[in-house]
Amino acid sequence: MFHVPKQLAVGGSLREKLYIQKVNIKSIFRPSLFWDADEIDMDKHAAYVIARVLDYGDVEDVRKIRELYPDEKIIEAIRTRRGMFPKTGKYWAVKFNIPFSEVACLRKYYQQKQ
Repeated sequence: MFHVPKQLAVGGSLREKLYIQKVNIKSIFRPSLFWDADEIDMDKHAAYVIARVLDYGDVEDVRKIRELYPDEKIIEAIRTRRGMFPKTGKYWAVKFNIPFSEVACLRKYYQQKQ
């Protein structure tokens, strides 16, 4: 089990505890996952957080992300994040039964000729 700050250790879901306490999501994961960000809002930056954890996180990080966000939100991030690693996109597309054609990081993006 991962470390939960002492004030959050009693009852309720992890997401509820973090939301109520306004805890920075960076305190839940290893610092190296979000080295390039100052403050991260778990609702506004959900797709960023999910993609970063799916790309660089370990099994424990993925477990935490699945506690924090519903599968629908994770699927939305997989479908829309173009910057996600293709191997990550393929793995999670298979896991969630998402057609590859709906995964943004697996599509080719070419500059339009004018």
